[in-house]
Amino acid sequence: MDSSTVRASIVATLCATLALASAQVMAAKPGGGGSTDPCATSATTTLDFPAFAFWKPSGKTQQIYVADSTGKCIRFVANIKSGSGGGGTLQFSLLDSDKTKGRVVWVEAPDVVGVDFTVATDTNQISVSPKTTLYSGTGGGISLSKDGHTLYSTRFLNTGEIVIDKRALDPLGLITTVFQTATTNEYIDTISVSGDGMVLYADYKPSAGVSPVYQLVYVLLPGGSITASSVLDSNGNYRQPNPAVDQSSLSYRVAYQRAATTAGGCDLLVTSSSLDPFTIEYPLRQPTYGMKPTWLNGKILADGRVASTRNGCDYTGKIMQTDPATGEQIALTSGYDPDGR
Repeated sequence: MDSSTVRASIVATLCATLALASAQVMAAKPGGGGSTDPCATSATTTLDFPAFAFWKPSGKTQQIYVADSTGKCIRFVANIKSGSGGGGTLQFSLLDSDKTKGRVVWVEAPDVVGVDFTVATDTNQISVSPKTTLYSGTGGGISLSKDGHTLYSTRFLNTGEIVIDKRALDPLGLITTVFQTATTNEYIDTISVSGDGMVLYADYKPSAGVSPVYQLVYVLLPGGSITASSVLDSNGNYRQPNPAVDQSSLSYRVAYQRAATTAGGCDLLVTSSSLDPFTIEYPLRQPTYGMKPTWLNGKILADGRVASTRNGCDYTGKIMQTDPATGEQIALTSGYDPDGR
């Protein structure tokens, strides 16, 4: 065989190898069109998609995604405005029972913004609407109703009090105040509203004392107040409990984080099954750490945390699913601040 024939054979083999590798890479990507696409379905299979939203960094920006309940099927939704810190306020809801329409809302200070998306049931590809401003002048705490049609947001008055406003989103309606703190210099950060819209959980730091600790409180809506009997727990280390109510539960159960006394101060995932400070429950298997919890299908999703060899506490960079009854944890995907329904 002469040299030109050898060269031609080598080139042909190399081209075929590169083409095969390219096809395999495309098939492995979400939406890549290959049989290995984790979002692809057949006539006999379905996915629990979308099930939760989350964000993860991309260079100097944050990007929002939605995923199925296993964390394998993932679709890009939107970029978060650079420097807004909106990832930690992410809220997600489904707008219909057949899971073909969804809504993601987040804070881009001083506004609350959101996008809607539709899902193609055969491919689970999504089409995303333009970003819309839903509320202006937010104090940073937001909660989206279970059906996605109502927004709750905190706001500071010029006199120093904090109010929580409620606004219908479809279409945008009048803003009504459903709660106001009694005095100035009080703080409310994370808020979470129950599925029936009757109970609101909050991080609350009262004005009394030199260094008041964060408390987990509940407020009956509309117009309830924070009293000693509505304090469910206190975080003695001045860190927020970041409560999240299970919007599918009739008992108003809530998941939140509470600092452990060991393991570098990692935050334990804790639940309360009712509006009662004596029903605080820890998972049966310890330790179970996490931050910024949410609920999905009776399980808790949260940012993973792990005790480090330096007697500290590190982010794992993974979204962890925890069984609240046993404490068993599994990693779903890379990312932060999940919100599920």
